[in-house]
Parts: sequence; structure tokens; C-alpha cells
Amino acid sequence: MLLVLVFSGSVNSSVALADVGTYSEDSVKILLLMDHDYGANVQFIIEIFERYGWSITTTGLNKTLTSCGYLGYELFSVDILMTEIDDVSQFDAISVMPGESHELLLSNQTSLNLIKEAVNQDIVVSAWCRGVRVLAEADVIDGKNITGNADYASEYEAAGAIFNELVPPIIDENIVTGVRSRYYREEMCEAIATAIGVYEADAPILVNVIVSPQSSTLGTNVSFTVEFSDVTGVYSVDAEIFALNETTGERVSDVHVQCIFLDETSTDGIFTGLVEGLEIGNYTVDFKAWDVYLNEITCCDAENLLVVEKTTSPGSTPNPMQWIIPGVVGGTACIVVIIVLLRKR
Repeated sequence: MLLVLVFSGSVNSSVALADVGTYSEDSVKILLLMDHDYGANVQFIIEIFERYGWSITTTGLNKTLTSCGYLGYELFSVDILMTEIDDVSQFDAISVMPGESHELLLSNQTSLNLIKEAVNQDIVVSAWCRGVRVLAEADVIDGKNITGNADYASEYEAAGAIFNELVPPIIDENIVTGVRSRYYREEMCEAIATAIGVYEADAPILVNVIVSPQSSTLGTNVSFTVEFSDVTGVYSVDAEIFALNETTGERVSDVHVQCIFLDETSTDGIFTGLVEGLEIGNYTVDFKAWDVYLNEITCCDAENLLVVEKTTSPGSTPNPMQWIIPGVVGGTACIVVIIVLLRKR
């Protein structure tokens, strides 16, 4: 069966998605194949997989690898040598990272055999830009729709692939290929997640909001506790506060007066934050939330706030008599004492 998925700008009308929920997010293990001259986008790609909550293992044929010149030839130490990997089935996906040459991976049978074995075991195998050359050398793209760096189109086609130039990432069964790593890196990571079976496009759902205090006096801080739920995990939440017109109740402006990023608590999906320095007035609060795949929801007018001028409580209201009466009493006592002393003389 041919499975082809292309994101926006599809070159194939036959699109099918893998079933979501095959794996739990915590169980996804991905092996990243790296070489000398690795690309500047590698760290950004790793950060995306970290956001997904995946377990990431880096590997190469040398323990220490050197970046491309764009990164100033930085050194990178991989987690494990490729020759030390005995069982590729422990991983849900392997991915050939972007780089300038991939000469070690192309010329060493260890890397080519690892890729072949992964494909044979229906593990999701992906490659970025020039890394698609390694899949061609491993002879695993025969009859596959692929994309990649166009400079090596002849190598892909010689390996039997159907090459598509300058298109978004393509999934064909368990083969995922991409080009323009900087531009399409989010889409490429999503394609890999889709091929594994864990990607979902639903935004988080607002469960509960607690604002304390909802009505406060000037100078009082206001705390938010917000709960969102999401199958794949809530990644980020922020609160935007808008001033309201006291007469119409409408927003004074589309520009928020404050935006705060809420901190995640130890409980999944619950975020807290503190608002300081609001002026006297009425306010409404929007909450925005993103899941790990950056699916976004905006909950408009989720809560209202009221800030009033600080007043003194009735029990502590100054009473002029509290100084007048003691003064009169004290003065009278002084007069009595003076009269008594004069009489004694």
C-alpha cells in the first residue's frame, strides 16, 4: 500500500494519515544519525523533539563530530557510537540529520545496514535535505515519492525514487523526506510524528480558571490558576488582559494592557501566574494555550477583573472625637491637679 502525505502544496492527491494513538508520547524513542559538517538547524530540530517529550538518542560513526562552517565548526559529542547499536528495534524512528556532506554515513556499511534494517522492520525512517542521499545509498527509496536537496536528484532517481522538488515534507509508508530544513522544520517533525502515529491536530481545551481575587483594590496582585487538557500535552499558556469601557462594557482597544506567561505546575495541564500593577477599572482576560505540536486555542473573555480604589475599612475609619474627647479629659485632669496644688500652698 502506498501512503503519501504532503503538507500544504501537495503534489499528490492521495493523502492518508497514520492512526493517532499508536504510541503514548512518553514512549516515542528517536535515533538521530549525524555526521561531520552537520547543519545549523540540528539543534532547533532537537528542541522540537524535546518539546514533544520524546526520548532522543544521537549517534554517529565518530564520537565527536564537527559542525558546518556556518556554526563555526562547533564540536558535538553523540550519545552512542553507531557501532554500539545492537538492536535498532528499540527505536520508533530514526532520522538522518541535515548537513553539508554526510560522507561518513554514505561510505560506511554500518550506517547503511542500520537504515536498511530499520526500514525492513517498518520503523519510521526519515532524512533531511542532503541526508536523503544516505537513503538512496542504502537502497531503501525504490518506488517511493520523496523530496530532498535538488542537487542530488540524479542519485535519488538512480535509486528508483520519484523525486519532487521544493515541496513540503512527504510521507510514503515508513519513509519521510524533507527539504529546506529551516523553513519546513516544524512540518518535517510533524510528518515524522504522523508517520509514527502520534500526531494530532486538536487544540487544548480549557477546563477551569481560578482568579483570586476577582475584585481587588489598587495595588493588589491578582493570581491566575488555569487548567487545560490535551491528548499530547499542553506546552504553553499565557494570559492577555484588556481594559473595558465602563459605560459600554466593550474593549477599549484590541491591544492588551498586560500579557503574562503562566508557569506550569507539577500537575499536567495546570498553569499559574501573577498580575501586578493594574490601574483602577474593569478588565477582561483571554487565555491562549498551545500543545506540543503548537496547535493553538484562544479563549476570549474567559474571566473578568475589577480593580477599585483602595479605601480604609469601616472599623478603622478615623473619628475626630477619638482625639477631641481624650484631649478634653486630659486637659480637665491637668486643671484639677493645678487647683489641688495651689490650695496646699
